[in-house]
Amino acid sequence: MRAAAAGPPALADAGRQGDRRRPLRARLALPVGVLGVVVACCMAWRAALRSGVFDDTFWHRAAGVWMLQHHRVITHDVFSYTVHGRSWISPEWGYDVVLAQSLRTFGAGALWFWSAGLATLTVLAVVVRCRLAGAGWLWTGLLAIEAGAALTLFLDDRPQMVSYLFLAVLLLVLTLARGSTRWLWALPVLFALWANLHGSFLLGLGVLALELASALVGPVRGRLWSAPLGRRPAALALGSAAGATLVNPFGPGVYASAFGVTFNPTVRQLITEWQSPDFHDPGILAVVVFPLVVTVAYLALSDGRVPALELVLAGFLLVSLLDAERFIPYFAVAWCAAAARTPPLRAETLRPTLLVWPVAVLLGVGFLAGPVVAPGTPASSVPVSAVAWLGQHRGRIFSTYLWNDYLDWVGRQVFVDGRTELYTDDGVLSSYLAVADLTEDPDPVLRRHDVRYVLWPPGGALARYLDHDQRWRVVWRSPGAEVFEAVA
Repeated sequence: MRAAAAGPPALADAGRQGDRRRPLRARLALPVGVLGVVVACCMAWRAALRSGVFDDTFWHRAAGVWMLQHHRVITHDVFSYTVHGRSWISPEWGYDVVLAQSLRTFGAGALWFWSAGLATLTVLAVVVRCRLAGAGWLWTGLLAIEAGAALTLFLDDRPQMVSYLFLAVLLLVLTLARGSTRWLWALPVLFALWANLHGSFLLGLGVLALELASALVGPVRGRLWSAPLGRRPAALALGSAAGATLVNPFGPGVYASAFGVTFNPTVRQLITEWQSPDFHDPGILAVVVFPLVVTVAYLALSDGRVPALELVLAGFLLVSLLDAERFIPYFAVAWCAAAARTPPLRAETLRPTLLVWPVAVLLGVGFLAGPVVAPGTPASSVPVSAVAWLGQHRGRIFSTYLWNDYLDWVGRQVFVDGRTELYTDDGVLSSYLAVADLTEDPDPVLRRHDVRYVLWPPGGALARYLDHDQRWRVVWRSPGAEVFEAVA
């Protein structure tokens, strides 16, 4: 018994000694597939280094600053003059605080972490899971590029980036749990964080519900196969994760908020990311069509086994992305989990080589070289100069849906902003759209809300109307924005 117990450590020691006896050249050689991981990560960093801040990032930061200043969670609207004081439940409050605190501590460069940094961590989580699932390095590198490309298309300093990472981590934890169920203890922590950072924790619970359903059915053999967790571990995983989501300032209210945004018809009508994807965009076309072609070819030309659980999840997210393009990164992460177990190559013949090092450096330099936008710089579409002028003048401002987020950033109250669901119940958003699209006379609406300034793009319908309206006069103008002031 003693001799048997001493065997595995002895073998491990022998293996480590063997590694040390290998030539340094062999130990430093890297698999060619590592280049795919480098490309995937560099794509996100290239995009982040060349992008300014825009849209929802502004109000997320403003909400975080408010909470840090007041030392409490924000539970009501403080940014608008139309619904000021209205109850506001946001599962993203934790992200807002961390974003604002990181900017306060590390400066504007922290924004690069919340976009490219999280994308890199997501790619690495996908890579680790692919390797655990048995994928070779070459196939893993290609899957990393798929995930990296999808993440880069939707790269932003927004809490969605956290959810992409958490989905990849969840799939990784479930894979590890098949070897040791002790890994499931990580799930309550993961979901407690997730429910305080972004409403897509619902998707994570859906994954665990799918795991439980698979466990109830039991192992499936044949070409379509599954090896789920046991029924008890799967049930405990789902129950503990669901319970952990209630550890938040709003309790069950986060569910109402998350479901409310997901199924709000006005949000789906107005927000591009909640609409069907534009397949005229070659990037979107590539990250969706490539997985479909590979999957169909594998099913048609190979007799290899297909993981049922991962295939169902990827199929569900494929249907979801056809309805709303915001699900594309989730689909890419889930599809990589399925594809890792269905490699198109039976065996990879390319050996590790030292050449990977210089090629990786050249790829990194090629991707990252070039002009860099200073972190924290607003995007070129944001009317920074016009807002700076307005900063010297008091009075309510009516501006575009997207520009209002920047007004949140600088501390000016707005008519509406990126928190779309907050304005859909009592006609505020409808009034905004009616004024913006000139489907009704804008003057009564603007007068009713005591609007003194209108900040609008030149050439827009509202700008052309106000140009000929004697009740308004132009007080500031640039190629990108015009400011109109109400005539007393």
